[in-house]
Amino acid sequence: MIVGARPWAIVVAGGNGTRFGGRKQLARLGSRRVIDWSIDALRPFVEGIVAVVPSDLVEGTSEASDLAVEVVVAGGATRSASVRAGLEALPPATIWVLVHDAARPMASHALVGRVVAALAGDGSPDGVVPVVPLTDTLRRRTGGAVDRSEFVAVQTPQGFSVATLRRAHGAEADATDDATLVDAIGGVVVHVEGEVTNMKITAPEDLRVAEVLHDC
Repeated sequence: MIVGARPWAIVVAGGNGTRFGGRKQLARLGSRRVIDWSIDALRPFVEGIVAVVPSDLVEGTSEASDLAVEVVVAGGATRSASVRAGLEALPPATIWVLVHDAARPMASHALVGRVVAALAGDGSPDGVVPVVPLTDTLRRRTGGAVDRSEFVAVQTPQGFSVATLRRAHGAEADATDDATLVDAIGGVVVHVEGEVTNMKITAPEDLRVAEVLHDC
């Protein structure tokens, strides 16, 4: 990372929470919304934040108008399309970007710091991804166990060179995370230690677990 260059962040919150039964990014987690916790995890490390939300929340509605971010833009039909909308909203001179799912409100400052430090580390990687080891035994659907030591679970925030991430999204491909697209163009992606507590809110019961972990 260039000395003095602070990344921007994109908080991806464009989904409608079909599995959750509503917009999980706006669900209450203690005294605040899920997305508010996710924004606060990033704030000490970034120059600014772009929140990507459902299109109907962009036009001055109370649900998005009070987000503590610099820019709010409408998301797309897929996660990748929403990230591309966020990339378009970054200031032209932005060199580095963190991409974080709003549905991961448990990311700690220590975790975000590791991602940012790795972006500035030796080798100037194109991307940095927090990962955690798998603990469950894995089996193929067709039968037979899989060696879980070869696999890790991927989390966000992920950090990238903006130029590389834009190139990775150039073909408008879709993926469940951005590192997959950077891998596809031959980018160098490194891993840092994630956190088991950095869970993703997918179902209502996940929110109840997060409340316990956050001591809400």
